[in-house]
Amino acid sequence: MFEQRRLAVDAGLAELIQEQRGLDYRRRYGAGWQSIGYTGQPFPWFESTYRAVEAEAGSIDTWWFNANLQGEGTGWHSHSQWARVGVLYVQVPAGVIEFKQGEAYWTESPRAGDLLVFPGSLEHRVRPNTSQAVRISIAFNFKKR
Repeated sequence: MFEQRRLAVDAGLAELIQEQRGLDYRRRYGAGWQSIGYTGQPFPWFESTYRAVEAEAGSIDTWWFNANLQGEGTGWHSHSQWARVGVLYVQVPAGVIEFKQGEAYWTESPRAGDLLVFPGSLEHRVRPNTSQAVRISIAFNFKKR
């Protein structure tokens, strides 16, 4: 089941994630930057967002930050070892996320504050960022309910 919800994104969150990106430069991939995966909530400045996501979608198992510069995106993949996953968009200058399941295919054009929650088995990819501004999101794998 695909769900879309709106959350208030803390002012300054994008800048703090950009700081993490600067500290974690070695994690850069051809498809954009992805932080290490976290369990628990290690940053005090992220706690209110973390708790808001849990209140909307359930207990979080693992999570990580994503940042895509112009021309960067991610290829087709799934998170089949988790029943439910999600992505919270923090800064969205341009781009879409694509989904496919069997013959079905669709796109979503998220805005900052959109939380998309969907089955881990659902294949998805993020189209390349067409803007000069950085696209920032936070991905989540949820614990079973």
